[in-house]
Amino acid sequence: MRSLLDLDLPPLVDAERRLDELSSQRAWRLKGAAALTILAAIAALVLPEVWIALLAGALAAIATAVSTFARRQALLSALLQVRDAYRLEAVSKAGARFASRGRRERLALWLRRIIRAAEGGEVRVPYTAAALERRVLVRKERLLAVAAALEGRDDELHPAGVAIVHRLLTRPSVSPLFNPELEERILDDALHRVEACSDGGTAFTASPE
Repeated sequence: MRSLLDLDLPPLVDAERRLDELSSQRAWRLKGAAALTILAAIAALVLPEVWIALLAGALAAIATAVSTFARRQALLSALLQVRDAYRLEAVSKAGARFASRGRRERLALWLRRIIRAAEGGEVRVPYTAAALERRVLVRKERLLAVAAALEGRDDELHPAGVAIVHRLLTRPSVSPLFNPELEERILDDALHRVEACSDGGTAFTASPE
């Protein structure tokens, strides 16, 4: 069964080339769609039997451009979780946008609510899937430390760590925090990767609740 750590990424040099290729393909297809749309508009006036075919071509070009954009975003989303990938300009820029102050604070609040819910408190969590209580309680201090880092300075937790926490909390089917069929070691590995994204790569120190 897949987990959030199963990224299946190409080497960085290949990933960078792929990102550029997909970006270029999307741009050309959108330009082609625009050109076909203009031709279709002209043909509607002088060649009525042709404009439908041109319009269909424009729509097909738009559809492929959307598909290309989706593939690029999927690759970029996976790369955001790998600290070394931030050497790539596209990843660095996307990571900075992703790890916004608002997102960091929402994730920290979410972690604290999950911990309180696992302790038996009547707390509403922003998801229908319930976190596995025992797994949460065993790692309470580590999770609190992650929450504290998210609430700290932006340079206290690298955007790659924010991306991992986000995936851990928002993808229950592939998250060992929610899915009992995934081994607990996967959760420990994920937390270790987050901790390695702390300032200087040092271990976290949990803050009080």
